[in-house]
Amino acid sequence: NAADNVLTGGLGNDTLNGGAGADTMIGGLGNDSYYVDSTADIITENLNEGTDRVFSIIDYTLGDNLENLTLTGTTAINGTGNALNNSITGNAAANVLTGGLGNDTLNGGAGADTMIGGLGNDSYYVDSTADIITENLNEGTDSVFSIIDYTLGDNLENLTLTGTTAINGTGNALNNSITGNAADNVLTGGLGNDTLNGGGCADTMIGGLGNDSYYVDSTADIITENLNEGTDSVFSIIDYTLGDNLENLTLTETTAINGTGNALNNSITGNAADNVLTGGLGNDTLDGGAGADTMIGGLGNDS
Repeated sequence: NAADNVLTGGLGNDTLNGGAGADTMIGGLGNDSYYVDSTADIITENLNEGTDRVFSIIDYTLGDNLENLTLTGTTAINGTGNALNNSITGNAAANVLTGGLGNDTLNGGAGADTMIGGLGNDSYYVDSTADIITENLNEGTDSVFSIIDYTLGDNLENLTLTGTTAINGTGNALNNSITGNAADNVLTGGLGNDTLNGGGCADTMIGGLGNDSYYVDSTADIITENLNEGTDSVFSIIDYTLGDNLENLTLTETTAINGTGNALNNSITGNAADNVLTGGLGNDTLDGGAGADTMIGGLGNDS
């Protein structure tokens, strides 16, 4: 009611909502849910009493032994985590979400949100060009999941494109892992030793400087590597011929597919099926793997 209540859950997965007033809510064992509407509300959770979630219509900081926070209503309010691995979700307004010390998952929802992961390997969900992510140096290995075109900011390592729209992803100076969605994506690595995986459809992957790795699953995939941009590797699930400035090829999965090199010194590795590996002009190293493989070195001192 509207008075000051004490609500005690017990052993199950309880939902506690004090209503108006300065309420004390004690979930006990189980995965409990708490509804907060006042700064005077108190939640008590002990250690090892389940995975609990707070739904708050006001600014809220998770207390001890509370894992997850969802901001409700339509007001621009803020949510802050604790030392645990928190999941913090914003509402449709502009929120500031702060993770804290754990491996946190921050999802601002609609609105121009600011997400600050803090220490730990944090995950961020982006749906607006107005979303801001802040990560400081040496605060873990962090991942962004984006439904829009996205360029990784400072101190962010990994990017996954979500949804079904043809969108693009760009890395930074770190060693990035960039993964596309099922549409046609352009993935650009940047300066580090990057891993680019377009996912389904016709993807364009541009590694840039560094020793980059490319994952190919379609004949329509395009890899662009310029001269003197590192020693690069392609991992292919289909027949594949190395393009310009690509050094290494590994055939994956279990289908009998073939791999062909270029004029460089290539390393070509087959899978467990019967492969035909063709080196080309350089000093090539061919390893068929399991299966009855045919290896054709071509010109050069081949192994």
